[in-house]
Amino acid sequence: MDISVTHIEAGNSEYQGQFESLFREYLSGFSMAFDPAVIEQLFALSYFHGFMSFIDDKPAGFAVCFESFSTYRMQRVMNIHDFMVANRCRGKGVGKAQLHAIEQYCRDNQYLKITLEVADENVAAKKLYRSCQYEDYRVVLKGQQHWQKYLNHRNKALI
Repeated sequence: MDISVTHIEAGNSEYQGQFESLFREYLSGFSMAFDPAVIEQLFALSYFHGFMSFIDDKPAGFAVCFESFSTYRMQRVMNIHDFMVANRCRGKGVGKAQLHAIEQYCRDNQYLKITLEVADENVAAKKLYRSCQYEDYRVVLKGQQHWQKYLNHRNKALI
């Protein structure tokens, strides 16, 4: 079994069909309808970084990442916005391989850090992230909170 991970830069539509197939599976876990426009828009964003994993050249998972910038540290930051391993590929090391590939890309390109969000009840994901030395920074950075304001009340109901 060979696990590989490919970085997909903004504008590269080569993997769009395979990505869409995995994205449909990902959304099914949220009981959300799939809108094909989302993939087109995603791949067109200049700050999008996608990562796709493969087992023996078959799509096995993906990460949707967005680049931002720390003005305090004057370095780029990578945020993992969506992270998915196909059901049929879980427990085979795909998630760990994806995280390592993202980390290596960020190290090679002098990013400051990688951030992500995970639901409190997602025990499997938290176990994976901890095994790769991610930590809940609310614990590390006492007094820091992340706040948000939805600009469209419809969107608030989706999350």
